[in-house]
Amino acid sequence: MTNDARSGPRCVALTGASGFLGREVVARLWQSGIEVLGITRKITQGLPFVPVVYDLTDGGQPVPPMPGARCSALIHIAGHYPGSTLAPSLLHEQGTAQVVQLAHQWRIEKIIYVSAQGAGMTAPSSFQQTKWTAEEIISHSGLPYTIVRPHLIVGPGSTSMTWLNTHGRVPSVPVRPVHVADVAETIIRALWLSRTEGRRYELAGPQMVRLTDLTPKNGTFSRFKRKISEVQLEQLGITAVRGGFVDGSWISDFGLLPRSILPAKALSASY
Repeated sequence: MTNDARSGPRCVALTGASGFLGREVVARLWQSGIEVLGITRKITQGLPFVPVVYDLTDGGQPVPPMPGARCSALIHIAGHYPGSTLAPSLLHEQGTAQVVQLAHQWRIEKIIYVSAQGAGMTAPSSFQQTKWTAEEIISHSGLPYTIVRPHLIVGPGSTSMTWLNTHGRVPSVPVRPVHVADVAETIIRALWLSRTEGRRYELAGPQMVRLTDLTPKNGTFSRFKRKISEVQLEQLGITAVRGGFVDGSWISDFGLLPRSILPAKALSASY
């Protein structure tokens, strides 16, 4: 892969294509004239991509043949989500191993992996620990890769924010939310930018805000609901920022200035 847009991919394979972030990525790929193969467990009507039936949680199934034109890149987004009954390790570890196997058989040239803030071997939650294991599987795959670690992703239709608003009051912990459009744009640009290969990027928004400022239902209506603890937030992949920062290398390497999440007036009232 090179920095020359003319040599960019004509077809991209994608896991998690029907999810919150996946839908944004798919839309941008189609707008760029790039064909999208969506790796999915089942085919439903109205899918905005060419479906390839393959269950990442089933380690015994054979890799299906690649339909149509050969894809040169794979974007791996699928992962544990709030309210899922599956263990994080099933999608993050076994699922990622399946993705790497598929990538080799399909002769994929590059993988973009969407990990999470706080991923690490000694991280406080199984969500973050298994994300770290997935990162290691990707980095030892023998394929060029770029790994991004988004903080709390927000925007219309956010799965995490919908879950938080539904299940209880959240603690007033500081976070650096990042907009789904900025995460999607970063992923798309990584397809062309060879300088991002072999690197891991923290994707943190420019503003540190309280989580309560992002969940408007955490007021009078929800005061009788149980309070979600910081430990439970970590299990969902939402970690309080202790000394938050914006990764300068993300901004410089991708040429992207992350957008504000809250207007200035709301921010001045937060702190």
